Amino acid sequence: MSIAYFTPVTGASGGAIVGVACGILLLYCGEVLGASGIVSSIGLNPRKAMTDPGAAWKLSLVSAFMLIGNIVLARHITADSRLIQDPSIPIVSTIGYLIGGFLVGFGTRLSNGCASGHGFCGMARLSKRSIAAVVAFMSAGVATASLLDPKNSFASATSLLRTEKAPALFNQWVGLAVTLPMVLGTVYALHNLRKSYQGLDHEGDGLSTTRGSNDPNESYGAVKSAPLLEGGKADQSEQRIVILDGVRKLKPAVVAGMMFSSGLAITGMVLPSKIFGCLNVLLIAKGTWDPTLMAVMVAGLSVSWLSYQFVSGVGIIENSFAMERPKCSSDFALPKSQNVDTPLIGGALCFGAGWALTGMCPGTALFLAASGCTPVILFFWPLFFVGAFVAQAIAERS
Repeated sequence: MSIAYFTPVTGASGGAIVGVACGILLLYCGEVLGASGIVSSIGLNPRKAMTDPGAAWKLSLVSAFMLIGNIVLARHITADSRLIQDPSIPIVSTIGYLIGGFLVGFGTRLSNGCASGHGFCGMARLSKRSIAAVVAFMSAGVATASLLDPKNSFASATSLLRTEKAPALFNQWVGLAVTLPMVLGTVYALHNLRKSYQGLDHEGDGLSTTRGSNDPNESYGAVKSAPLLEGGKADQSEQRIVILDGVRKLKPAVVAGMMFSSGLAITGMVLPSKIFGCLNVLLIAKGTWDPTLMAVMVAGLSVSWLSYQFVSGVGIIENSFAMERPKCSSDFALPKSQNVDTPLIGGALCFGAGWALTGMCPGTALFLAASGCTPVILFFWPLFFVGAFVAQAIAERS
């Protein structure tokens, strides 16, 4: 088998950096680095994202991710040369972006996760739901990519994966036009968070902490043990914790966003050909199969798994460093359900099909949007949010 496209060193090193990003967000913020969930929550309810103190870290993470992608990283990824040189790799058409974007948005929202949330984070904590979801979306991805091989008559008949030329992956000004609204929304959210934080001094709720200040690094003990007998005290105490958590999570979220973006760029997974080259198993016989994605997943999952060993009650290796709560938050916000149900599997299958159809998961699509890849901005992301909205509406009615 030819190894011309196999990049194990960069794939594994980039995957490890993504794993570190997952670990930082987990151990400092207590949150899961699920790209689809973070982006969907912002896109489907931007007003809440900008006014809820508990959501400011999400906007900060995404802004950091997009800014470093646009300003520093994407200029080194101007085009996907294999799309041009290798006829065994498909070039996505407009219809392909539209259908694929819908499937990715619908599937990730219905199954509550994607390659990062279920793959790097869920499998790392040995979640039955995530393991089942990964098996489902990988199976759907392999089947779809193989079925839509350019030499397959079905692919030609559907016209989903054929255009005359590969899209340019980098246009800094177009990318900035997409990134800046996110940055401005983040600035507005931070302004609201700052006002909420300053307001803690003037509430007169008797919930002052042991330090007698509003230092965001203050102890949580007094907050949690504040009197809750009078009307409204419990709600005030919980809101205070949310605000303090919101302030403390910002720096780790920014670092995680920058590392996530950097890791994806180093892996090469922001190139659609790397995804097509792995998921299409027919390429094994042709000698052009690219297993780099496997190296990325193994390295990223290994590092992420290591970080979960420092979470009390989650890790399987007992150690004296296990944490009862994150360094910058009052608690770990980890999914508790282990139920493998129809929405999980159905959503994962849809995501896998959309992933194979476009060569993009939410994380890589966000990077390409920040880099200024026009088809991703105009076609993939609008339909992603339509799909996510439909899935959310179905979930709310069930």
